[in-house]
Amino acid sequence: MTEQKRQQAVRLFVAVLALTALANGLGNNILSNYFNEAFHINEVQRGFIEIPRESPGILCMVLVAALGFLGNLWMSVVAQSLVLVGFIVLGWMSPSYGVMLVFMFIHSLGMHFFMPLNDAISMDLAEQGKVGTTLGKFKGVNTLFAMVAAVLVFFGFRTGFFSFGTKIILPFAIGGIATAGAVVLLAVMALSMPQKDTVKNHKLLFRKQYMPYYMVTLAYGCQKRIKIVFAPWVIINLLGQGADTVALLPIVVHLAGTWLAPIIGRMLDKLGVRKMLWVEALYIAVSFSVMGLLAGMLAGGTFDLGDSLTWLVFGTYVLCVLFEQFNMVHSYMMRTIALDPSEVTRTLSVGLSVDHIMAIIASPIMGLIWNAWGVQYVFYLAALSALLQVAAAALTRDV
Repeated sequence: MTEQKRQQAVRLFVAVLALTALANGLGNNILSNYFNEAFHINEVQRGFIEIPRESPGILCMVLVAALGFLGNLWMSVVAQSLVLVGFIVLGWMSPSYGVMLVFMFIHSLGMHFFMPLNDAISMDLAEQGKVGTTLGKFKGVNTLFAMVAAVLVFFGFRTGFFSFGTKIILPFAIGGIATAGAVVLLAVMALSMPQKDTVKNHKLLFRKQYMPYYMVTLAYGCQKRIKIVFAPWVIINLLGQGADTVALLPIVVHLAGTWLAPIIGRMLDKLGVRKMLWVEALYIAVSFSVMGLLAGMLAGGTFDLGDSLTWLVFGTYVLCVLFEQFNMVHSYMMRTIALDPSEVTRTLSVGLSVDHIMAIIASPIMGLIWNAWGVQYVFYLAALSALLQVAAAALTRDV
């Protein structure tokens, strides 16, 4: 591929990332509110919904193995088409509860299917010697438009422009339009670029040589519970903050991530994978431990809820959730240790599945730890999981 064609493909893919981030922010991130307001579900139903919502993360590796002959770009077209089908039904067709579960599964399957493909395509489009910088820029675009979606959601529902009580659910409808645009752009890329990443071997891929990658995805699955479940619950349950604050904090996180992602990408090119895994481990250990200390003080009633200390908790929350920006280091590590370039996408999909399996296991265990010993030990356990990043660094050659 010539440099001119690569740059054209980069521009198209940046547009794809912007559209998919916008769609995800308008869709997946408001599903919990949708379940509550459109279907008035109870606690048992809410727990059950997580099965069709999260299980696609485990099935992703099967899809990538089965459809590998298509290549990354055509698989991405399939993935975003599944997301689009889900948006059409949820946004325009007012489905019953049972039908909603089916098409939410389809939507989630497409979203999870695209995750490893996104990373693989990003690295394929990177300029030689600047993979980390390219990943950082792409991550920054994704984070910026996720922030735009968060702002739209906040003001849309605050002003009443968005509602779950209308026949057409506008956030899902807009998300569907954005996804349709992404499908078209991905198809244009697939038609104009040579497909060198197709594979004929449809078996699931596990190699002992890829153990460092599996280790960091195991750690990530545990650490992600802090972002999704426990850090927000500290803000809601221990600080007593309302929905408006909970909606505003992700906007701050996205804004900070837009700045941080390119920095991490440049550091990755300069320091290499091994040193960046050490940096990631240190960042997680410190930020999670501080949040655990603060949460323990809140739960124990020894924390004076003055304005300055409340803002300290908010700031530490943002730092904890920002750890996700280091995910690009894991994808780049997989590329550096790959025995064959054609195995990168399949192994990334296996890593996504490992991540979700760990997440499903870790959530109830962490909940039990919170109940038995205290909230701070949940954060200390997640901080301790950073040792897996250190171990992975020890097993990874310095690239």
